[in-house]
Amino acid sequence: MAGAAMFARMQTASCAITLRKTGFMEEEKFSFSGTFQKGKEYVDTQIKLLKLRALAKGSRIAGSLVLDVSKVILTIFIVFFCSLALGFFLGELLHSNALGFLLTGVIFFVILLLIRAFEPKLESIFMNLTIRKLANKWDGDEDDDVIEEKVKTNIHEEFTKNK
Repeated sequence: MAGAAMFARMQTASCAITLRKTGFMEEEKFSFSGTFQKGKEYVDTQIKLLKLRALAKGSRIAGSLVLDVSKVILTIFIVFFCSLALGFFLGELLHSNALGFLLTGVIFFVILLLIRAFEPKLESIFMNLTIRKLANKWDGDEDDDVIEEKVKTNIHEEFTKNK
C-alpha cells in the first residue's frame, strides 16, 4: 500500500513539473497586499460613486430651487401689475382712482383673512407638496443611469491603465 501511495505522489509531482514546464499550469500565490490593494480600490470607487451621486442630486435640487424662486418672483410681478390694473379699472367704474385702489386693497385683505383662517390646512398642503417635489428630485432615476455610465467608463479606463 505504501508503494502505491509513493507511486501516486511521484506521478502527481511529475505531472506538475511537466505542466509547469509547458506553461499550462500557473500557480497563483495569495498575498495580503494584493487583497488589501483591491479592497482599497473598491472603497475608493464607492466613495467616488457616493460623491457623484450626491453632486448630481444636490445640483438637481439646487436647479429646481432656482427655478421655483424665479417662478415666485415672476408671480409676484404678475400679481402686482394685475392689482394695479384692477385698481385703475375699479377707479374708472367708481369715477375715483382712490376708491378703486381702496377696493383692491380690501379684496387683498379679504384674501389675507381667508388664508389666515385656513392656515393650518394650507400649511400642511404646501408642506406635503414641497416634500413630494424634493423627494422626486432626490430619487430621480435618470441621474443614476448617467452616474453608472460614468463609473463604468472610469473603471474601464483604470482597468486598461493597470494592464
